[in-house]
Order: sequence, then structure tokens, then C-alpha cells
Amino acid sequence: MPVDNNLAAAIQRLADIEAIKQLKYRYIRLVDAHRFEEWGEASFTEGCYLSTTDLGTHVGRANIVDAVARSYGACETIHHVHMPEITISGPDAATAIWSIDDYSTWVAGGARLVEWGRGHYEEEYVRTEQGWRINRSILVRKSLGAPGQSPADPAQR
Repeated sequence: MPVDNNLAAAIQRLADIEAIKQLKYRYIRLVDAHRFEEWGEASFTEGCYLSTTDLGTHVGRANIVDAVARSYGACETIHHVHMPEITISGPDAATAIWSIDDYSTWVAGGARLVEWGRGHYEEEYVRTEQGWRINRSILVRKSLGAPGQSPADPAQR
């Protein structure tokens, strides 16, 4: 029985969207676990572009991994991404916007600091031989501090 091309295309689109969701969830799990080398390999293309409110702009997987690993140091984090708007823009290309909520805690000057953040990722993905990978990521994030506190200075991390 021949498969309807529209049905096959719809199934492929849904499979690609699910694969991109799993990529982003893996990204979050690995960065929170401080498994930075694995995070980079599993998440980014070799020439990926990353721009964040807190860490600035970095190009190249190795540069991104190095910058994030240095910034996080002994910082403990919990990230949640949700409400993805994923668009398959070609057979091997996609875009997405993800909402993010995060929590960070670290010690600076002998005091434990806590910070909550909210924002969104704007991302571009490409299909590689290893599966979907992030090729461009822009994180627009607002530091909210912790309840009853002012937002912390990211330079204190």
C-alpha cells in the first residue's frame, strides 16, 4: 500500500520536532550537571554562534564550552525550558523559540548568592550526521534576583 506523501511529510516533521525537543532537554540536563565537554558535543555544531545577556557572544563549539565552563565554576544551576515554538524550515533546518526559567546559587565574598532568571532562547538548528544540532543560539535573559533580594552581578560568580 503506497504511503501518502503528505502523511509521510507530516510524520517526518513531527519526528524532527520531537528530536529537537530531546536535543534541547539534553542540553539543559548536561549543562546543569556541569558535563560541559559532553554538552558541547551533544548540542552544538562546530561553528555554532552563541550570544547571551550574561556571557556575551562566542563563536565555535570549543569557545562556547570554555566560556560557559569558566563562568559556571562552582555555581549550581537548575534550568527549565518549555513552551517551544519549533518551525521546520527545510529538510535539514529548523528554528525555535523556547521560554526559560533558571535558578543559580554560588558563594561570593563568603555569602551564598541566589538568582532567578527568566527569558527566552531564539535558536537555529541544522541536521548533521550525528542528528540535530544548534547552529545559532541567542539567549535573552533577565536576572530577577531571589525573592527579597536584588539581582546579583554575574561578574561575582
